[in-house]
Amino acid sequence: MRRHHLADDKAADPVAVARRVVGVHAQVAASAVTATNLRTGGTHQLDTLLYGERTLVRTWAARGTLHLLPADDFPHWVAAMSTRTRDKTNSWLRYNSVTAAQMADLLAALPDVLTDEPLTREELADAIITATGHRELKDRLTQGFGTILKPAAFRGLLCSGPPRGRNVTFVAPRRWLGDWEPVETGAAIDRLATDYLGAYGPATPEEFARWFDLTPALAKKSFRRIEGGLAPVEVDGTPMWLPEAHLKELPRKAAQRAVLLPAFDPYITGSTRQLERIGAAGHKAAVSRPQGWISPTVVVDGWVRGVWEPDTGEITWFGTIPATVRRTVQSLIDANLSTGG
Repeated sequence: MRRHHLADDKAADPVAVARRVVGVHAQVAASAVTATNLRTGGTHQLDTLLYGERTLVRTWAARGTLHLLPADDFPHWVAAMSTRTRDKTNSWLRYNSVTAAQMADLLAALPDVLTDEPLTREELADAIITATGHRELKDRLTQGFGTILKPAAFRGLLCSGPPRGRNVTFVAPRRWLGDWEPVETGAAIDRLATDYLGAYGPATPEEFARWFDLTPALAKKSFRRIEGGLAPVEVDGTPMWLPEAHLKELPRKAAQRAVLLPAFDPYITGSTRQLERIGAAGHKAAVSRPQGWISPTVVVDGWVRGVWEPDTGEITWFGTIPATVRRTVQSLIDANLSTGG
């Protein structure tokens, strides 16, 4: 909880939050706002940071889902995400009803059609079609999940621009954020692996690979490269690693702390493989639900003790919970309901 700024050590601003937790999940905008406010102890206008100061950037990142990233870390993310080649496989192409030639034309056209002038999904689709002649891609380009646009995001060719009413927009990162020098791929992966272990360790290379959407082989190579700064530990008989500098923090007892986390909070999305170990034993399905939905959770002293419903305040507890903890959490629920969240 200390590492996630959920205890007494609050972050200076949402950019510092995004850096510490290695990206704030932003599929649900309201959850991203709550997650950052919890960790700063204040209220911040994310749109100002995203579209005014441009110190945050919103794009498809870890696991191919929308995240808020520090703008100055974006080159590292692009370098690491460049290892994703799924969009070149026959299975991916067939599933998305697109050909390799169509994808190549789409990616080649983007630097010419997308600038720092925001385009809606429809406008971007029309611009790509004009440039490539692939009118048959219109439905897939305007599809809400953006599946065939994600490979472009992974290559640093597009990111979110300011919304226009209820419509999302896209801009070219190199024009929107300013150009950057390429980052070596291995160094970028190592940086993200170190940051990941700092927020979510101890963990294994396989867990890092799943969290980021990286091949396990590349994750293992990265852990070997950075092993000089890591400490091996054993969790329930499983060898894991965390930054060696964090070992001295482990015995330090923190003041008791309970928090109500929103849906898709980074504390949970980065630990879905560890849910059984951090309090959700027997209740994982209540936290990590079908279609990738991550429930709002009740966390006490780092342990996931239940899930809750923000609209009603209803709590589903996991197991027997001491009365003192129940009262503490209920006071948080009451305060949340009285302020409307």
